Amino acid sequence: MEKTEEKEGLPATEKSGVAQKSRYERFTAWVWSQPSADEGGFMNFSRPLCRVCMIVVQEFLNDKIPLRASALTFTVVLSMVPVLALGTAVLKGLGAGGQMRNSAHTFIEQLELSTLPVADIILSVPVTPDETANDEADHAESDGGAEETTKEISLSGHLHRVVDLIFDYVEKTDFAALGVIGVLVLFLAVFSVMSSIEQAMNDIWNTRRRRSTGRQLLDYIALMILLPITINLGVATMAALQSKVLRELFRQWIPWIGPQLLNFLPFLFVVATFTLLYSFLPNTRIRFGAAFTGGVFGGILWLFVQAAYFKLQIGVARYNAIYGSFASLPLFLLWIHVGWMVFLAGAELSFAVQVWRRYLWKGFRLTPINRLGLAYEIVSIAAADYQQKMITTRERLVELLKQPDASIREILDDLSGVGILRYVKDGQGYVPAGPVSELSALEIGEMVLGNQTFDFSERNPVPYLLKVIRKTLAAKKITAAKPEGSEDLQNEQPDR
Repeated sequence: MEKTEEKEGLPATEKSGVAQKSRYERFTAWVWSQPSADEGGFMNFSRPLCRVCMIVVQEFLNDKIPLRASALTFTVVLSMVPVLALGTAVLKGLGAGGQMRNSAHTFIEQLELSTLPVADIILSVPVTPDETANDEADHAESDGGAEETTKEISLSGHLHRVVDLIFDYVEKTDFAALGVIGVLVLFLAVFSVMSSIEQAMNDIWNTRRRRSTGRQLLDYIALMILLPITINLGVATMAALQSKVLRELFRQWIPWIGPQLLNFLPFLFVVATFTLLYSFLPNTRIRFGAAFTGGVFGGILWLFVQAAYFKLQIGVARYNAIYGSFASLPLFLLWIHVGWMVFLAGAELSFAVQVWRRYLWKGFRLTPINRLGLAYEIVSIAAADYQQKMITTRERLVELLKQPDASIREILDDLSGVGILRYVKDGQGYVPAGPVSELSALEIGEMVLGNQTFDFSERNPVPYLLKVIRKTLAAKKITAAKPEGSEDLQNEQPDR
């Protein structure tokens, strides 16, 4: 009775906390439970949607996305001039040396047109009389040269200023004067920023193994050649479609949707770029549907953030008041940081869309009997694949066994750690480490249960049960067998 009275006498806040916790636990259990046969279409749709949302939130927090975005911002800023110098060199070789600067300005203008249909909000920053004298139509010349005037500049003006400043340094880059050592350092800076981005994507996708150094060099060189060309083609296409002639044609043919369709072009460009990077950067197989979903989400979120950033002029007044004419730098850094946050959030969504069926939710752990059964199935599949001269990949095991990727990866690491399986680096898969005929189930059992001995004098049934299990496993050999449905995936191998 006292316990009941104490429970009934809890404060209202504690009661609500207990109730909220129980509701959350019930909701989580429903989301991650198997659907019943009598559930309707809406429930079948809402459960995957809730799973994806919960995965995105959990992985966003676990991967420390804001911290990763800060690190990538720092890396990109340090390597921006070398990266742009190499990109400009590629375009110069194609006869379009100054197009990258023009493309950057055009892209900012396209963002401003698509996000600010009415007018830009202008704020003032102090400038020196030398800057004022360059614009005689709008500002009077200073008599003494010491008095400050104001020049109207918006967020887009700050971005244009930073672009000009960066490309001024890029144009001063002389590859001949740098020499062999300087060019190697330049390539090392580019390699470093690309490697940092790839590592962030691999961490999001829980891919522990990176590309080999040779593969990284080939992929990064191809990316550095193709990316500037693709960006310039995309921006040039947007600029051409924004021309007055085409605008008039759109107004005549489809006046109700023409302007909105043209403003939609930056979104398509961002979605295509994000989808390509989500598919290319992680060192694992990414389904196009998952990459495209992340690209659409990232594109929508990115343009939404840019719209708020441009329209509300976030941070402009504060940084103008503190930094004055140097406000362009912190505003540019903040803009890059927000862009990385959005890009990584889209990557988290693409990951969630691909793995939501077999994602290992927090709090769930494999029991020893489940680990033992799963390890036996993995070794059996690896033995069967080896007999057919195939390697066993983690992705294929996830599809065959219908188990979470994290569980498969954990068992594979244990099996390779004790020498039952061996990782093949070139094929990025696993093969038996020794003859299958000499491998017994006892080795797998000892990996899961251990090989310790116990004192049987105590009244404890566990040592006796372990002894029976070990005796049973010792008499059982590994058989090369595959689960049902494996024939459909027999020839499926990862791209990378």
